[in-house]
Amino acid sequence: MDFKNPTTGKVLPVLIPRRSLTVMSEESRYLWHHGITPRKSDALQDVVERQLRISLTLRECTPEPCKCDYPSQCDSQNYGKPRYDVEGEGDGARIEEEYVSAVYEEIADHFSSTRHSPWPGVVKFLNTLPPRSLVMDVGCGNGKYLGVRGDVRVIGNDNSYNLCSICQDRGHEVFACNALNIPLRPGTCDSVICIAMLHHITTPQRRVTVLRNLASLLAPGGLGLVTVWAQEQHLDLDSSEQCRPCPTDGTEQGVGRRHFDSQDVFVDWQLKKPGSVPEKPESKLYYRYYHVFIEGELAELIRQVPSIEIVEVNLRESELVCRV
Repeated sequence: MDFKNPTTGKVLPVLIPRRSLTVMSEESRYLWHHGITPRKSDALQDVVERQLRISLTLRECTPEPCKCDYPSQCDSQNYGKPRYDVEGEGDGARIEEEYVSAVYEEIADHFSSTRHSPWPGVVKFLNTLPPRSLVMDVGCGNGKYLGVRGDVRVIGNDNSYNLCSICQDRGHEVFACNALNIPLRPGTCDSVICIAMLHHITTPQRRVTVLRNLASLLAPGGLGLVTVWAQEQHLDLDSSEQCRPCPTDGTEQGVGRRHFDSQDVFVDWQLKKPGSVPEKPESKLYYRYYHVFIEGELAELIRQVPSIEIVEVNLRESELVCRV
Protein backbone atom coordinates (compact mmCIF):
# COMPACT_ATOMS: atom_id res chain seq x y z
CA MET A 1 0.00 0.00 0.00
CA ASP A 2 1.32 3.45 -0.95
CA PHE A 3 0.93 6.41 1.40
CA LYS A 4 1.35 9.91 -0.09
CA ASN A 5 1.65 13.19 1.80
CA PRO A 6 -0.33 15.77 -0.25
CA THR A 7 1.60 18.64 1.32
CA THR A 8 5.15 17.46 0.62
CA GLY A 9 4.50 14.92 -2.14
CA LYS A 10 6.47 12.27 -0.23
CA VAL A 11 5.46 8.66 -0.99
CA LEU A 12 5.97 5.78 1.47
CA PRO A 13 5.31 2.19 0.30
CA VAL A 14 4.19 -0.07 3.18
CA LEU A 15 4.06 -3.87 2.96
CA ILE A 16 0.77 -5.15 4.37
CA PRO A 17 1.25 -8.86 5.29
CA ARG A 18 -1.41 -11.45 4.53
CA ARG A 19 -4.13 -11.90 7.17
CA SER A 20 -3.14 -8.68 8.94
CA LEU A 21 -5.09 -5.71 10.30
CA THR A 22 -3.83 -2.18 9.75
CA VAL A 23 -5.22 0.57 11.99
CA MET A 24 -4.67 4.13 10.73
CA SER A 25 -4.95 7.14 13.05
CA GLU A 26 -3.85 10.78 13.27
CA GLU A 27 -1.77 11.83 10.24
CA SER A 28 -1.93 8.48 8.47
CA ARG A 29 -5.72 8.57 8.63
CA TYR A 30 -6.52 12.26 8.07
CA LEU A 31 -3.59 13.77 6.19
CA TRP A 32 -1.89 11.08 4.12
CA HIS A 33 -3.62 9.58 1.08
CA HIS A 34 -3.41 5.83 0.77
CA GLY A 35 -4.17 3.27 -1.91
CA ILE A 36 -2.94 0.21 -3.76
CA THR A 37 -1.35 1.24 -7.04
CA PRO A 38 -2.33 -1.20 -9.84
CA ARG A 39 0.80 -2.95 -11.13
CA LYS A 40 2.00 -6.49 -11.80
CA SER A 41 4.85 -6.56 -9.27
CA ASP A 42 6.23 -4.82 -6.19
CA ALA A 43 9.85 -3.85 -5.61
CA LEU A 44 10.62 -4.90 -2.03
CA GLN A 45 13.97 -6.46 -1.16
CA ASP A 46 13.35 -8.42 -4.36
CA VAL A 47 10.85 -7.96 -7.16
CA VAL A 48 7.71 -9.83 -6.08
CA GLU A 49 5.03 -10.78 -8.60
CA ARG A 50 1.54 -9.91 -7.44
CA GLN A 51 -1.17 -12.51 -6.97
CA LEU A 52 -4.86 -12.35 -6.11
CA ARG A 53 -5.49 -10.14 -3.09
CA ILE A 54 -8.58 -8.97 -1.25
CA SER A 55 -8.58 -5.80 0.85
CA LEU A 56 -11.43 -4.72 3.14
CA THR A 57 -11.60 -1.16 4.48
CA LEU A 58 -13.67 -0.42 7.59
CA ARG A 59 -14.49 3.20 8.41
CA GLU A 60 -16.15 4.73 11.44
CA CYS A 61 -19.12 6.96 10.59
CA THR A 62 -20.29 9.69 12.93
CA PRO A 63 -23.35 11.96 12.65
CA GLU A 64 -21.53 14.89 14.26
CA PRO A 65 -19.54 17.43 12.20
CA CYS A 66 -15.92 16.43 11.72
CA LYS A 67 -13.45 18.37 13.87
CA CYS A 68 -10.18 16.73 12.86
CA ASP A 69 -6.94 18.72 12.82
CA TYR A 70 -6.51 18.41 9.05
CA PRO A 71 -9.29 20.54 7.54
CA SER A 72 -7.55 21.07 4.18
CA GLN A 73 -7.76 17.30 3.50
CA CYS A 74 -11.12 16.65 5.17
CA ASP A 75 -14.01 15.91 2.81
CA SER A 76 -16.56 16.89 5.46
CA GLN A 77 -15.01 20.23 6.36
CA ASN A 78 -14.29 20.96 2.69
CA TYR A 79 -17.75 20.06 1.41
CA GLY A 80 -18.51 22.38 -1.49
CA LYS A 81 -15.05 23.97 -1.32
CA PRO A 82 -12.83 24.07 -4.44
CA ARG A 83 -9.61 22.09 -4.66
CA TYR A 84 -6.22 23.08 -6.03
CA ASP A 85 -5.73 20.89 -9.10
CA VAL A 86 -3.10 22.43 -11.37
CA GLU A 87 -1.22 20.38 -13.95
CA GLY A 88 -0.29 23.18 -16.36
CA GLU A 89 -0.39 26.90 -17.06
CA GLY A 90 -3.94 26.64 -18.38
CA ASP A 91 -5.17 25.25 -15.07
CA GLY A 92 -3.32 27.99 -13.19
CA ALA A 93 -4.87 30.73 -15.31
CA ARG A 94 -8.33 29.19 -14.85
CA ILE A 95 -8.04 29.16 -11.05
CA GLU A 96 -6.78 32.75 -11.00
CA GLU A 97 -9.69 33.86 -13.16
CA GLU A 98 -12.36 31.94 -11.25
CA TYR A 99 -11.09 32.21 -7.67
CA VAL A 100 -9.25 35.54 -7.73
CA SER A 101 -10.31 37.93 -10.49
CA ALA A 102 -13.99 37.01 -10.62
CA VAL A 103 -14.29 36.91 -6.83
CA TYR A 104 -12.77 40.36 -6.28
CA GLU A 105 -15.08 41.78 -8.93
CA GLU A 106 -18.02 40.52 -6.87
CA ILE A 107 -16.77 41.49 -3.40
CA ALA A 108 -14.95 44.74 -4.30
CA ASP A 109 -17.17 47.13 -2.33
CA HIS A 110 -17.42 44.86 0.69
CA PHE A 111 -13.69 44.07 0.59
CA SER A 112 -12.81 47.76 0.36
CA SER A 113 -14.96 48.56 3.40
CA THR A 114 -12.74 46.28 5.50
CA ARG A 115 -9.44 47.75 4.26
CA HIS A 116 -8.78 51.10 5.92
CA SER A 117 -5.34 51.64 7.42
CA PRO A 118 -2.11 51.20 5.44
CA TRP A 119 0.32 48.68 6.96
CA PRO A 120 3.07 50.49 8.88
CA GLY A 121 5.88 48.57 7.15
CA VAL A 122 4.72 49.72 3.70
CA VAL A 123 4.33 53.32 4.89
CA LYS A 124 7.84 53.18 6.36
CA PHE A 125 9.20 51.97 3.02
CA LEU A 126 7.40 54.70 1.07
CA ASN A 127 8.72 57.34 3.48
CA THR A 128 12.31 56.37 2.62
CA LEU A 129 11.85 57.38 -1.04
CA PRO A 130 13.10 60.76 -2.30
CA PRO A 131 10.53 63.47 -3.09
CA ARG A 132 9.04 63.40 -6.62
CA SER A 133 9.68 59.67 -6.93
CA LEU A 134 7.43 57.74 -9.31
CA VAL A 135 6.03 54.60 -7.66
CA MET A 136 3.95 51.80 -9.20
CA ASP A 137 1.61 49.87 -6.86
CA VAL A 138 0.96 46.55 -8.61
CA GLY A 139 -2.20 44.93 -7.25
CA CYS A 140 -3.26 48.14 -5.50
CA GLY A 141 -6.68 46.91 -4.31
CA ASN A 142 -8.72 49.83 -3.00
CA GLY A 143 -5.73 52.17 -3.23
CA LYS A 144 -4.87 52.63 0.42
CA TYR A 145 -1.21 53.29 -0.43
CA LEU A 146 -1.80 55.64 -3.36
CA GLY A 147 -2.19 58.75 -1.20
CA VAL A 148 0.29 58.05 1.61
CA ARG A 149 2.69 60.83 0.52
CA GLY A 150 1.78 64.04 -1.24
CA ASP A 151 5.29 64.62 -2.60
CA VAL A 152 5.56 61.17 -4.20
CA ARG A 153 3.52 60.13 -7.24
CA VAL A 154 2.04 56.67 -6.73
CA ILE A 155 0.11 55.09 -9.61
CA GLY A 156 -1.86 51.91 -9.03
CA ASN A 157 -3.01 49.02 -11.15
CA ASP A 158 -5.23 46.07 -10.34
CA ASN A 159 -6.87 43.22 -12.22
CA SER A 160 -10.26 44.14 -10.73
CA TYR A 161 -12.14 46.84 -12.64
CA ASN A 162 -14.41 47.43 -9.65
CA LEU A 163 -11.48 48.00 -7.29
CA CYS A 164 -9.96 50.37 -9.87
CA SER A 165 -13.27 52.27 -9.93
CA ILE A 166 -13.10 52.67 -6.15
CA CYS A 167 -9.58 54.09 -6.51
CA GLN A 168 -10.72 56.51 -9.22
CA ASP A 169 -13.65 57.68 -7.07
CA ARG A 170 -11.07 58.58 -4.42
CA GLY A 171 -9.12 60.68 -6.90
CA HIS A 172 -6.19 58.30 -7.47
CA GLU A 173 -4.39 57.49 -10.70
CA VAL A 174 -5.05 53.87 -11.56
CA PHE A 175 -5.51 51.53 -14.50
CA ALA A 176 -6.70 47.94 -14.86
CA CYS A 177 -4.33 45.21 -16.01
CA ASN A 178 -3.06 41.76 -15.12
CA ALA A 179 0.30 41.67 -13.33
CA LEU A 180 1.38 38.97 -15.78
CA ASN A 181 1.24 41.57 -18.57
CA ILE A 182 1.82 45.17 -17.45
CA PRO A 183 1.60 47.55 -20.45
CA LEU A 184 4.27 50.06 -19.36
CA ARG A 185 7.63 51.04 -20.78
CA PRO A 186 10.53 49.35 -18.93
CA GLY A 187 12.63 51.38 -16.50
CA THR A 188 10.03 54.08 -15.87
CA CYS A 189 9.60 53.76 -12.08
CA ASP A 190 11.81 54.74 -9.17
CA SER A 191 10.06 52.20 -6.98
CA VAL A 192 7.55 49.34 -7.25
CA ILE A 193 5.43 47.86 -4.46
CA CYS A 194 3.45 44.62 -4.64
CA ILE A 195 1.55 44.18 -1.38
CA ALA A 196 -0.32 40.93 -0.67
CA MET A 197 -0.91 40.13 -4.34
CA LEU A 198 1.75 37.62 -5.46
CA HIS A 199 0.18 34.89 -3.28
CA HIS A 200 -2.85 34.91 -5.62
CA ILE A 201 -0.66 33.60 -8.48
CA THR A 202 -0.97 29.83 -8.86
CA THR A 203 2.34 28.40 -10.13
CA PRO A 204 6.05 29.13 -9.56
CA GLN A 205 6.54 29.92 -13.25
CA ARG A 206 3.74 32.50 -13.23
CA ARG A 207 5.06 34.05 -9.99
CA VAL A 208 8.50 34.47 -11.55
CA THR A 209 6.84 36.14 -14.55
CA VAL A 210 5.17 38.66 -12.24
CA LEU A 211 8.49 39.32 -10.48
CA ARG A 212 10.22 39.85 -13.84
CA ASN A 213 7.52 42.35 -14.77
CA LEU A 214 8.02 44.21 -11.49
CA ALA A 215 11.78 44.27 -12.07
CA SER A 216 11.38 45.56 -15.64
CA LEU A 217 9.48 48.62 -14.35
CA LEU A 218 12.35 49.70 -12.11
CA ALA A 219 14.87 52.28 -13.24
CA PRO A 220 18.52 51.46 -12.42
CA GLY A 221 18.99 51.72 -8.66
CA GLY A 222 15.25 51.54 -7.99
CA LEU A 223 13.77 49.79 -4.95
CA GLY A 224 10.90 47.32 -4.75
CA LEU A 225 8.85 45.91 -1.88
CA VAL A 226 7.00 42.58 -2.11
CA THR A 227 4.87 41.05 0.67
CA VAL A 228 3.03 37.69 0.72
CA TRP A 229 1.18 35.55 3.25
CA ALA A 230 3.49 33.18 5.10
CA GLN A 231 2.71 29.64 6.21
CA GLU A 232 4.95 29.90 9.28
CA GLN A 233 3.78 32.07 12.14
CA HIS A 234 5.80 34.30 14.48
CA LEU A 235 6.02 32.06 17.55
CA ASP A 236 8.23 34.52 19.43
CA LEU A 237 5.54 37.18 19.49
CA ASP A 238 3.15 37.43 22.41
CA SER A 239 -0.49 36.56 21.85
CA SER A 240 -1.49 40.17 21.21
CA GLU A 241 0.99 40.38 18.30
CA GLN A 242 0.38 37.03 16.63
CA CYS A 243 -2.88 38.03 14.97
CA ARG A 244 -3.92 40.90 12.81
CA PRO A 245 -7.27 42.22 14.12
CA CYS A 246 -10.37 40.78 12.53
CA PRO A 247 -12.62 43.13 10.54
CA THR A 248 -15.53 44.28 12.68
CA ASP A 249 -18.06 42.65 10.35
CA GLY A 250 -16.47 39.23 10.87
CA THR A 251 -15.93 38.59 7.17
CA GLU A 252 -12.37 37.32 7.43
CA GLN A 253 -9.98 36.20 10.11
CA GLY A 254 -6.52 37.70 10.42
CA VAL A 255 -3.85 35.64 8.72
CA GLY A 256 -2.21 34.75 12.04
CA ARG A 257 -5.37 33.02 13.24
CA ARG A 258 -5.34 30.51 10.45
CA HIS A 259 -3.71 27.10 10.40
CA PHE A 260 -2.54 26.10 6.94
CA ASP A 261 -2.17 22.36 6.34
CA SER A 262 -0.94 22.99 2.81
CA GLN A 263 0.52 25.86 0.83
CA ASP A 264 -2.24 26.09 -1.79
CA VAL A 265 -5.50 26.96 -0.09
CA PHE A 266 -8.89 28.53 -0.71
CA VAL A 267 -9.87 31.18 1.84
CA ASP A 268 -13.54 31.97 2.28
CA TRP A 269 -15.22 35.38 2.15
CA GLN A 270 -18.76 35.95 3.39
CA LEU A 271 -20.37 38.66 1.27
CA LYS A 272 -23.32 40.21 3.07
CA LYS A 273 -26.24 40.99 0.81
CA PRO A 274 -27.44 44.63 0.75
CA GLY A 275 -30.55 45.26 2.78
CA SER A 276 -30.17 42.22 5.07
CA VAL A 277 -31.01 42.94 8.69
CA PRO A 278 -28.59 42.12 11.54
CA GLU A 279 -31.11 39.70 13.08
CA LYS A 280 -31.17 37.63 9.86
CA PRO A 281 -28.08 38.47 7.83
CA GLU A 282 -28.08 37.11 4.29
CA SER A 283 -24.73 36.33 2.73
CA LYS A 284 -23.06 34.51 -0.13
CA LEU A 285 -19.88 32.48 0.29
CA TYR A 286 -16.91 33.01 -2.05
CA TYR A 287 -13.52 31.32 -2.09
CA ARG A 288 -10.23 33.07 -2.95
CA TYR A 289 -7.10 31.20 -3.96
CA TYR A 290 -3.90 31.76 -1.93
CA HIS A 291 -0.43 30.25 -2.07
CA VAL A 292 1.09 30.68 1.40
CA PHE A 293 4.87 30.90 1.26
CA ILE A 294 7.39 28.98 3.33
CA GLU A 295 10.57 30.62 4.57
CA GLY A 296 13.10 31.08 1.78
CA GLU A 297 10.60 30.46 -1.04
CA LEU A 298 10.03 34.10 -2.00
CA ALA A 299 13.76 34.83 -1.97
CA GLU A 300 14.39 31.79 -4.20
CA LEU A 301 11.85 33.04 -6.75
CA ILE A 302 13.44 36.50 -6.76
CA ARG A 303 16.86 34.97 -7.38
CA GLN A 304 15.50 33.65 -10.68
CA VAL A 305 15.26 37.25 -11.88
CA PRO A 306 18.90 38.19 -12.55
CA SER A 307 18.24 41.91 -12.99
CA ILE A 308 17.40 42.46 -9.30
CA GLU A 309 19.06 41.62 -6.00
CA ILE A 310 17.58 41.10 -2.55
CA VAL A 311 18.26 43.84 -0.01
CA GLU A 312 16.32 42.41 2.93
CA VAL A 313 13.92 39.58 3.80
CA ASN A 314 11.78 39.69 6.96
CA LEU A 315 9.11 37.52 8.53
CA ARG A 316 6.69 40.06 9.96
CA GLU A 317 3.70 38.74 11.85
CA SER A 318 2.15 36.36 9.30
CA GLU A 319 3.84 37.70 6.18
CA LEU A 320 7.09 37.50 4.28
CA VAL A 321 8.46 40.91 3.32
CA CYS A 322 11.20 41.25 0.72
CA ARG A 323 12.96 44.45 -0.37
CA VAL A 324 14.63 44.20 -3.76
